[in-house]
Amino acid sequence: MSSEINRFFKSKTLSSTYKPTLLKCFLDIGDYQDGEGGQWIERKKDTYVVDMHFIAARFLRYYHPLRFKFNLKQQATKGTIEIYQILEKYEKELGVKKIPSKKTMCSDKLKIIREKAISSSAIKDQVLPLLLKDCDVYKIINNSKSVEIKKEIVEYMKNNKNVIEAGLNHMIAKYLEGINSSPNISTKLEEKIPRTTLKPNPFQEIIDMQDSRCFYCKTKGNSFEQEHFIPWNFLYHTENYNIIAACKSCNGSKNDRLPHEKYLEDIIDRNKNLHNLPMGYSEEFMRNMHENCKLDYHGKDKKLWEL
Repeated sequence: MSSEINRFFKSKTLSSTYKPTLLKCFLDIGDYQDGEGGQWIERKKDTYVVDMHFIAARFLRYYHPLRFKFNLKQQATKGTIEIYQILEKYEKELGVKKIPSKKTMCSDKLKIIREKAISSSAIKDQVLPLLLKDCDVYKIINNSKSVEIKKEIVEYMKNNKNVIEAGLNHMIAKYLEGINSSPNISTKLEEKIPRTTLKPNPFQEIIDMQDSRCFYCKTKGNSFEQEHFIPWNFLYHTENYNIIAACKSCNGSKNDRLPHEKYLEDIIDRNKNLHNLPMGYSEEFMRNMHENCKLDYHGKDKKLWEL
């Protein structure tokens, strides 16, 4: 098994994120909780027979935040990959603000979405047979509706899950970095990353520099919220150069949108007097982050946020 995993990591045939993402799904066969698809796993003497509903639930779930939370492109050319198309078609059923749990993805109400993924060319015709060329760890059976995998392989993946998953995430991140300008992609692939805030003293400096006024509407106040000027879901880190003090109303109105260029000039001027700026910060960097966010995350044809 270790030789097959090593062979996959050494392969030069990666043309999308489908194959490493599918392999991530297999890591769950020996390590899942109640209600997460156990009804689709048949244990035999030396093998497991796994219905593709188990795999599809995880496959869709892995792509959900990449599409709806981070808006990461999956190909350099125009067009939308098939898994994204399925997610977009059923976004009301899935929800877009929160990543569905594995239990939710395995529920009866999402059966039709899993079936669409299973029958799609993305899984049935592309990734399911193609992964075998680089990592021969399962056998396709029942007209591509199930896979059979040896128990010793499942046990190996369970015991080495963290290491294998880290390697797969690195492979996915490296591919996505080639076609996206979004920073911190490797961090975005992790399951749970808490949203961070500045410590009180640095934030108080920002409030004082704004003369205790909201950055956007200039209303005087004594209670402000930390607002990520360039959206958190694009940058995925918290640094003082990107944090402003906003009133509750402006913070709620802006939400996850990118501010208009006129506010960009204000924050660049503010940052000229800000202490302890991180290494690598510059006016050019800030402008580039704003432009990259507009193109890759916000959408170049969408109206930027302003009061």
